Amino acid sequence: MKATKFYTLLALLLMVMAGTAKAQVFEAVCETGQTLGYTITSQNPPEVELVACLDHFTGGCVIPASVPFNGTEYSVVSIGEGAFDGGDCIINFTGTLTIPNTVRSIGYAAFVHCSFIGPLVIPNSVETIERQAFWGCQRFTSLTLSESLTEINSETFCMGYGFRGDLTIPESVEYIDNDAFYQCGFDGTLTLSPKMIYIETGLFTECNYFTGLVIPEGITGIGGDAFDFLSFPTELTLPSTLQDIEDYAFCHMIHLEQMTIKSYNPPYMDENTFMQTNRDIPIYIPLGTIDDYRNAEYWSEFTNFIEVDFEGVDENGDDPKAEAYPNPGFNLLNIKNSTPNAQVEVYDMAGRLMHCQAIAEGTATIDAMLWPSGVYAWCVFSEKGGKIVGKWVKK
Repeated sequence: MKATKFYTLLALLLMVMAGTAKAQVFEAVCETGQTLGYTITSQNPPEVELVACLDHFTGGCVIPASVPFNGTEYSVVSIGEGAFDGGDCIINFTGTLTIPNTVRSIGYAAFVHCSFIGPLVIPNSVETIERQAFWGCQRFTSLTLSESLTEINSETFCMGYGFRGDLTIPESVEYIDNDAFYQCGFDGTLTLSPKMIYIETGLFTECNYFTGLVIPEGITGIGGDAFDFLSFPTELTLPSTLQDIEDYAFCHMIHLEQMTIKSYNPPYMDENTFMQTNRDIPIYIPLGTIDDYRNAEYWSEFTNFIEVDFEGVDENGDDPKAEAYPNPGFNLLNIKNSTPNAQVEVYDMAGRLMHCQAIAEGTATIDAMLWPSGVYAWCVFSEKGGKIVGKWVKK
């Protein structure tokens, strides 16, 4: 096995060297006993990419932060395409995987079918993870994502059956491609990033065991099958920015006991968006919108709408106080705030950020002269993490 892998690696690296005269390859044994192959990617600073694991597919693996070669210490900054890929077989690692905080990127299919056990921690140094990087890794028990990621690619953690507990998408993440978490086994709360705008089709399909779901303000659309087979949550809150929910997005939410929808306009949905959800559950909606929801296509099938005043609701319990006036108004939006060191953000109903500024205790005046007439969502974020949300209507 070692010889086969080595010659395959050598052929690959010779092709690389043919295109880059300064490229050099070498191998070194890591502290857990695996022989790892490296390609030098930079001499100044000295950096390498880990391109292959050549033998000893047992135990755990500690990827080193740096390796010596010809008297120079090289930082390991990337894990290359298929570096730990064993082809069609599951690579029989029986211990944990440690990725050092020098790694900035993890390549396509880098750990496909590896059978590492224990937690998977992606260090905060990692900025990119390519498609299928951890596809079919079925024995990891939890997942901690890098806070430097801005996107998560398609099928990256697909079929992670062993994952348990919560999954928090870092606030740095703006986009997750379809099927990234297909058939993962998390059984805690799923919390999405507030920087996400759209939840792609099939993103969390057949993640059957999540018991809670947090969809933040800013999300404008939810793709088809996005949360299909997510059957255990008993409560669901949809943000005021949500406009569109596609077919089967929340199919099979058979245990749902109540829903809160903060959008003043009923989000568009399809016939099967909430297939198998009880139509008699209470649905809390903003004041003054009950007729719109009762007359909206497919929402009209639900029977128990309850109007609620969402103005000034404190969502995190540190009791900040804020209000918008005059409401309705014309060209000026005033936010009266009693919380020091806060921040105010205003969104239109498409989820676009219209205004953002720091706001001290007192009143902030926002120029809305150029904004179209309509409904806007305002949020005041306190220093302690509390959030006040409300609506403002421009005539």
